[in-house]
Formats: sequence, C-alpha cells, structure tokens
Amino acid sequence: MVLDELGEPIIGANIVEKGTTNGTITDMDGNYSLTVNDLKKAVLQASFIGYNTIEESVKGRSTVEIKLSPSVVNLGEVVAIGYGTQTRREITGSVANVSEESFNKGITRDASDLLQGKVAGLTITSGSGDVTRGSTMRLRGTSTLQNDQGPLIVIDGIPGGDMSTVAPSDIESISVLKDASSAAIYGSRAAGGVVLITTKRGSGSKTQISYDGYVAFDLMANKPDLMNADEWRGYANSKGLDYSVYDQYGADTDWFDELTRTGVSQNHSISLSGGGSKNNYRASYTYLDRNGIMRDNDMQRHSFRFQFQQRAINDRLRIGLAGSATLTDSHVPNGDNFVLAYSMLPVYPVYNADGSYFTKVNAEYDQGNPVQNQNLNERKNSNVYFYGAGDIQFEIINGLNIKANLYKSRFSNEYSRYDDSRTTVGQGNNGFAQKRNRAWDRNLMEWTLDYNKSFGADEKHKLNAILGYSWEDNTYSYFFAQNRNFLINDLSYNALQSGAGLKTGDVESGKNYYKLISMFARAHYSYDERYMITATVRRDGSSKFGANHKWGTFPLFPQLGVSHKRHSCKT
Repeated sequence: MVLDELGEPIIGANIVEKGTTNGTITDMDGNYSLTVNDLKKAVLQASFIGYNTIEESVKGRSTVEIKLSPSVVNLGEVVAIGYGTQTRREITGSVANVSEESFNKGITRDASDLLQGKVAGLTITSGSGDVTRGSTMRLRGTSTLQNDQGPLIVIDGIPGGDMSTVAPSDIESISVLKDASSAAIYGSRAAGGVVLITTKRGSGSKTQISYDGYVAFDLMANKPDLMNADEWRGYANSKGLDYSVYDQYGADTDWFDELTRTGVSQNHSISLSGGGSKNNYRASYTYLDRNGIMRDNDMQRHSFRFQFQQRAINDRLRIGLAGSATLTDSHVPNGDNFVLAYSMLPVYPVYNADGSYFTKVNAEYDQGNPVQNQNLNERKNSNVYFYGAGDIQFEIINGLNIKANLYKSRFSNEYSRYDDSRTTVGQGNNGFAQKRNRAWDRNLMEWTLDYNKSFGADEKHKLNAILGYSWEDNTYSYFFAQNRNFLINDLSYNALQSGAGLKTGDVESGKNYYKLISMFARAHYSYDERYMITATVRRDGSSKFGANHKWGTFPLFPQLGVSHKRHSCKT
C-alpha cells in the first residue's frame, strides 16, 4: 500500500522496480501488486505528482508499505502548453511537467524511459526483450479514433512527431497535457492526450562541447529450466522408453544457450552549443548500438540534430532554423525459434561432425534446427527519417507577435525478409524472399498571432490570447514484392527477379493522400496570479472525416483556477 503524509491511500501512485522498466500503479485503495526479479535484493521506487520520490528495499518482504512526503512545487516554473508557455501558477488544466533535473537517470533508450514512473496516469509499457521494439504509452485510456496510437507527440511545437527520433540527451523538458485542454488545442489527433517535448537550445555564451554515454549489459532473467542430456536419459529410463534412436550423437545441448547471448548496448552522444548576444546554436550527434539477448536481434541508430536562432531589429525579429535526421538499421528476431528450443532434445547436436547443421530433426518433427534458422534466415528493417523546420517571428507592437512555421519531413522504411531453402520454414518454397518499401511525406505550415498584456494600476490583470491557422499535407506510398523458388540462396532478397515462383498478388504498390486544415484560439486571463480563467477552441477540417462531416469542433469550456500566490503549495 502507498500512503500520504496523513496516512490516507494514494490512488494512481507509480511503483517501479529500480533499474528496470517493471512497474505498476496503485488501485482505488492505494494497493499495488508487483512481481520483482529478486525478492531479497529488489528496491522499489514510488512516486506521485506533488510528492517526493522514495526508494524502499523489499528485503524479502511480501508486503511493502510506502509512505510519501509532499514536495514543494515551484509555482513560477515555466511549463510548455500547446502553442505557448505558462507559469505553473497560472495553469488551469491538468499539465505535468518533467524537467531535465527530474528525468530518470541511467540507461535510456528513448524519451519514454525518461518519464517512466514520473507522471500520474501515464502508463508506459516496455516491449519484449526485442531491442527493435519501443515502448507503448497510454494516457487517457484506449482510443479508437486514431487506431489506439496513444498520445499525440509534439516536438518543439511540431505536432505528429516520433519519440524514437529524439535522443534523450537532446531533451530539456517534457510536458504532458492530460485533460480536455489537450484535445481542444490540438483537435482530433489528441484523443489520447498530448506529450510536448522541448529540446535543448544553445545559449548566448562561449562554445561548449558536451559528451554523454553508457555501456550496458542485458542478461536473460528467467531462462527456462530444461533437462540436460543425463537428466533426459534418466527420465526416459524411468518410463521404460527406448531412446537409442535419438541418443546416438553424443551431444549435451542447451538450446537456449545456443540461441542467446549477453546483450551489450552502448550509447554515445556529443553536442556543440554556444552563441552570442543576438544568436544561439546547438548541434548534436548520438550513436546507439543495441544487441539483444537473441543472437539475431540488434539495432544501430545514428541521430543528428541542429538548431540555430538569430535575432535582429532590437530583438523584435527572430528567425530560427532546425533540422534532424535519424538512420536506423535493425534485425528483427523470429520468436518461433524460442518455441523450437523447448521441443529440441538435449541429446541432439547443433552441428554434425563435418560442421554442417544437424537437420535430422527436420524429418522427424518438421520443426527444423532453431540455430540454423537463426543464422540463415533474416528479417531486416532500415528506417530513414529527416525533417527541416524554419520559423520567423516579428513583434508588431509591444506584446503582439506574429509567427510563421514551415516544416517538412520524410520517413521511409525498407523491410527485407529471406527464408533460406535449407531451413524448414524455407523448404516448402525452395527459398522465399520479400521486400517492402514505404514512405511518408509531410508538409506543415502554421500561422499564429499571440498577444500578451499586463494592465491595471499594479499590472495585476494579465491577458494572453492566441489565434492560429494550420495547414497540413500528408502523402503515403508503398511498394511490395515477393518471390520464391530460388536456385541459390546467396543473393537472398537482393535479386527477387531470380526466383521462379512468382504468383498473382506478389507485386503490389499504392499511394494515398490526406489533408488537415485547422483554426484554433485560446484566451487566458489571470488576476493577481491567483484567479484564472481559460477558454480554448479548435476547428479541424480533415479529408479523413466522412463526406458530410468534413469539419469538427473541439471546444473547451472556460476553466477556472485559484492559486495560493503567497504560499508554497502542493499539486
């Protein structure tokens, strides 16, 4: 159970086993249940918004009660919201902000690892041991409107991003919009909430060079406890079985050991930043190399990012340029080989005496040698992502700014597969090859007019209003081809035309478009930084909507808020 300072149960507190992504949240009664890897050595991390994170050693206990103490929140902290910023004191909606100082430390694969256990209501589920799979985020339950894609990702003000394209070392802060204010300002795409990522910028100082990196090792936590050769023979004898037909090779094979390894991962990030009184810049490069515990599972990622900003005309004019590129190559494991490892007898060898693969099992079980399958068959993914963005902002009069954003991105994916004719999965086709290419092109243009004004005798009255227009064009295209019956295996999927088994439906291509046009507005008023009211509305016109319902309106009725200005308070 997790309790607050008064002994009351905390609903939705995050419980994570330290050093892992194994976690859960407390229920309506503050109770939780979590299976840890080692009951004696495990350490639990408990966190909840407005409370200090605490660590509690399990020490062999089956029941661990945790008591959280409240933390003091900096109400003057500037928090990113949709199309702007506000101080935490003046926020009327439900917004959680996690700054760099509060990020999870240690091994981080992508931005989701920085947030694990940090935001109440945000569920992050890590994939399997497959290093090519990312995490799944759920903020506001399951959504069918966007095919359950989870929260909308906004990177430096650009909606529709991918968290895997931002290196954790490039992130300055992350804000999570959890209530209706997210859907109101971002429209139909934000049914599952919004995650706002702000990347680091250069500062007006001398040039600085920074490096961050780690090396990590992954081990199989719970390897199946299967019989070795002697134990298998003992079992067969106890049942009175004649196993001589199987036990004639002198082998003692641990098939899971043959398929797995110690996974070694490394991450290296270097950045260059600086600037002057009128400009700033930052450039970074990150290399991520992950080798999974499956021998046919790996991923290499190269990430580049740059940012430049110039100010002029007494700082009324601001011009910004930014860009990013991510190149990823990965090999996806075939999980069926794990299933085969369960059924392979320990008295079967991996290789024959002449060094060839042991394949007698093919005829007996029609399952194949899992090590042969792993070494000869291939599933490869190659991704290329880049974007370029430019913005220009001009202060027309004091407090009134007009801003234009231009953005272009391209994501391409190439998937290649080959089933070798010497393996069981490829025997029936005498070799099977597949190739698929996909590309997403996106163009975005946004205009915003932002007004900020303080008035009154003591300037206790503050007004912020924003009016915006967004135009977005998306194109998706793909090409798919496959073939079978190859004379040789050497060319793999690189010579589809050499196969003699082409069938109807083996070649396919397509292309589709969709557009989104939006208009949005938000007004926020505060008095003495204590009493606030916010109203937001967005109207989306999408080619994805029905013929008679091309437009949808997403209003947020006025939200009221009260802040205890003269006292520190808990959230």
